[in-house]
Amino acid sequence: MTEFRIVGLQVQRGPVKAGKAPLRWYEPAVLVPVNSLLAEPRGVRGVTADGEVVLDVHHRDHPKSRDRKGKAGILFMGTGDYAALRARYGDHVVDGIAGETVLLEAPDGLAGGGLPATVTVLTVDGPLELHGVRTAAPCVEFSRFCLRREVSAVVDDAVKTTMIDLDNGARGYRSIASGTGTIAVGDVISISDETDSHDH
Repeated sequence: MTEFRIVGLQVQRGPVKAGKAPLRWYEPAVLVPVNSLLAEPRGVRGVTADGEVVLDVHHRDHPKSRDRKGKAGILFMGTGDYAALRARYGDHVVDGIAGETVLLEAPDGLAGGGLPATVTVLTVDGPLELHGVRTAAPCVEFSRFCLRREVSAVVDDAVKTTMIDLDNGARGYRSIASGTGTIAVGDVISISDETDSHDH
């Protein structure tokens, strides 16, 4: 069992992909840092330091919802994954810029870890399971952002290579809250190691 402390929380006020395809670009201005998340199976709401409640764009009730089927409500990523991205692409890839909901203190990163299908958030109200864990698929727009490329209708080899590089958990994992609960900065996510889930 490995535990990772939550060091950052945020929601997306609107879609991070702006413009119309194929001329869309990545727009991090919609990211809102929050102190806590009100999580439920339909998605999350973020509560800012000022007490404002912000509906996340992945919530099924958001008017511009990016997740009508409710399969991607909570995205999490490790600090080490950001360190790896900065080493490859530059200092503009700051913590949080990939748009994850939950940032974990994980110096070695989580990418390529083959995470179990369910992880557990240890909240003050008790454990909250996040299920349906899977890698967040890379997109053209964030790949261009990493490369500092201008918007273009052409997806060239550099962008295609970057999309491959950003797969396999390099830009985080998606999950869904199994019930309702409040997730706060300082809470811990517990991930069972692969050796725990298999009999040898």
